[in-house]
Amino acid sequence: MVRLRRMTSALAKIAEFPANPVDMFKQILQAAAKGHPDGLLVDMNLATLDEEFGVLNRTVIYRGLTEDNFPFYITHRYTRNFKNLQANPKAGICFYMTNVQDNEGKDLVTWQVRLIGAKAVELPDCEMDALWAKEELVSQIRGHICPCGEPIDYDVLKAKHDKFLEDHLASGKDLERPKSYTAFKFVPQRWDFLKVGRGEIADRVQYRLQDNGKWEAMHVST
Repeated sequence: MVRLRRMTSALAKIAEFPANPVDMFKQILQAAAKGHPDGLLVDMNLATLDEEFGVLNRTVIYRGLTEDNFPFYITHRYTRNFKNLQANPKAGICFYMTNVQDNEGKDLVTWQVRLIGAKAVELPDCEMDALWAKEELVSQIRGHICPCGEPIDYDVLKAKHDKFLEDHLASGKDLERPKSYTAFKFVPQRWDFLKVGRGEIADRVQYRLQDNGKWEAMHVST
């Protein structure tokens, strides 16, 4: 059977974009949230440099922005990703959102948002209690009992989890924040926004941080 090629092509266009990349990011998140009345979970892919394996990446749930408008990531000091960021704070961040309503039309589009040249800055300990209080119970328990990356006996860990949960519920108290709990914000040199629809060549708008602290925005070829 001969498969016919789609004999069509177009250029996607990001027609309007604000002066600040964070405002652009918020607009995309708002568009992506339409049709999700219970809230939108956005994946955030984080790549770090590891002494043993080279580049390592993991996909986590985007938590939001700090008060000074930088994406942040919650982790524990015993994890490999913490040790990676502590040894080399340069990181790559990527958000990927599909089936987003296009504000300039009725079609659904895909957005890829990257933070280029991002530097990880650990948040002060005084901010950790407020973040810990927002964690779901499952995440709080994980922070207490799971030795990240270490070989385990599943049945042993299951028994440990069930006993920990039972004791916690019986206590009627909030779980204490472990000292290992911490977070990083990511300060980028560039924000890169890619938009594409079906049968289109993607358009990109890139914000480049200038020496005067302001952002310069421009279309760049995909």
